[in-house]
Amino acid sequence: MTIKLLGLLGFVGLALLATSCAADDSGAATREVLVDYVHDEVASSFLLYFPRDITVRAGDTIEFRQHWTGEAHSVTMGTMVDEMMGVVGPLLEEYGEVPEEEVPPEVFEQFDAALQDLPWMLSENPEEFTNQNAAQPCYLDEGGPPEDPATPCADADQAQPPFNGRQSYYNSGFIPYEGPQGNEFTVQLASDIEPGVYNYCCNLHGPFQAGTINVLGQDEEIPSEAEVARQAQAEIEEAARPLIEAYEAAKAGQTEFEGETYEPPLAGWMAPDESVNAIVSEFIPETIQVNAGEAITWSFVGGHTVSFQVPSYFSQMTVEEDGTVVFNPEAILPVNSPGHPEMEGPPPEGEGPPPEGEGPPPEGEGPPPEGEGPPPEGEGPPPEGEGPPP
Repeated sequence: MTIKLLGLLGFVGLALLATSCAADDSGAATREVLVDYVHDEVASSFLLYFPRDITVRAGDTIEFRQHWTGEAHSVTMGTMVDEMMGVVGPLLEEYGEVPEEEVPPEVFEQFDAALQDLPWMLSENPEEFTNQNAAQPCYLDEGGPPEDPATPCADADQAQPPFNGRQSYYNSGFIPYEGPQGNEFTVQLASDIEPGVYNYCCNLHGPFQAGTINVLGQDEEIPSEAEVARQAQAEIEEAARPLIEAYEAAKAGQTEFEGETYEPPLAGWMAPDESVNAIVSEFIPETIQVNAGEAITWSFVGGHTVSFQVPSYFSQMTVEEDGTVVFNPEAILPVNSPGHPEMEGPPPEGEGPPPEGEGPPPEGEGPPPEGEGPPPEGEGPPPEGEGPPP
């Protein structure tokens, strides 16, 4: 099912999955969950947590450890997320592999409605690309964060308490890739958290990047540190396999994706199976030979750029002293370039002139003849909304 949130902007073995997580004097344990992954066979981003589900007890600690691939992430939970996943989770299970055209319209309506109360990290405004009410930390006992995307939670609400399962909103915000808390988000479970299943997700990639915290009673056994590491590694291998196969196939010239064949060179790639929540961050082929003065046209699959003379250190995202999370405009907007090319092909139905051969538009309302600029004097421009799109 092609229900996807916008946000695709934008590598360690089993030994690194395991940390010294022996129980402390109180008997509490620490378990690790990876956020994304840096793979050694293909540059990529995995919009997943490894392992997806973690089993612990009250008082335990969960260390979310991010492998920075250029893709922003968060860990967002609380009763608001539990309610959202209570609706969305069953829909994804039932319709996740059903072709979009076969999904009943009411399913999309339910899906969208379930997401409405939660703020998401990115906006569609390139000048204010980050929603501060989601990108900055926020921990609330009740209610939701500010509705104004530019307004973060109050300073007092950004101080992280233990997670007791009753908070309405418990959000790491953007996990920075550098600094004192770089690539880390630690969740201490409260001693009074009730046994049960608690949902979490990334507030950039939504319910497609989600997991659960399963809290057991104090007298119940939980998986060992080594078992958790093995489970994480197995899930990594399962997610990576179709991505690596798609990458190797694209290098061999098999460049069909979702029924369309893309002409190399390629800027990024994906597995043909939409259920694979990961992207290839490679140019295919890596080396291109052309003559001076010859044009090169890249085909894009996924959120990527083609950038030259990039500085040795270039921050895509920064966290300013006041906590504001900022996307570097030079990372997301054209710089010293002609910008994005116009989309090829006919305009969406109802927005442009009728295709050639289907008859002219009503007199005086059609577009000017090709290459002649505005319509002849006296005819005026077409009424607003009836002419070709900008």
